Amino acid sequence: MSTGGKVLVVLVTLLTIVWFGLMSMVARLNSNYGNAVIAGEKSLEDLRTKVKDSTEELRKAENDVENTHIVTDNDRTILRLEYNDQVKALAETQESLLRLEGLLDTLEIARTETENNIAVRKKEVALDQTKLAATIAEVEKEKKNNSDLLAQLTELRLKFQQISVANRALASDVAKSKIIQDVSPGSPLVTGR
Repeated sequence: MSTGGKVLVVLVTLLTIVWFGLMSMVARLNSNYGNAVIAGEKSLEDLRTKVKDSTEELRKAENDVENTHIVTDNDRTILRLEYNDQVKALAETQESLLRLEGLLDTLEIARTETENNIAVRKKEVALDQTKLAATIAEVEKEKKNNSDLLAQLTELRLKFQQISVANRALASDVAKSKIIQDVSPGSPLVTGR
């Protein structure tokens, strides 16, 4: 063989060895990168699982926060309603108190007026009793006067009856006597009853 062929065989042999070395290195690299890809995929899957778990925990936390907000809002609403009820009850109580104070003032004024009226009425009653006593005394005096006048009237009546009887008797005597004659035409002499 020629020198060129020998060199060529050596070169081909060397290239084959190098080729095998390169191929084993590529295979080793592929193996290492395959393991790295598998490890990467495994860690990627772990990360996806962790992200999913974290997302679920985040949703759960958001739901818990939302529920807490709802409960807090409900409690706040209930407390606000109770506060409003208390404020309304306080306002009604204050209004009732003012109304009662006004009524108490009115009753106090009425009591004062009533006491004044009672005092005036007592004075009037005392004055009326004084007038009544004076009137009773005057009535008693008038009764006495009346009984005195009645006694005088009775006495005068008796005297009148006696005089009337005497006059009748006199008139009867005069009528029987012929001294006085009736001068009026057609009328008889009236001598009494």
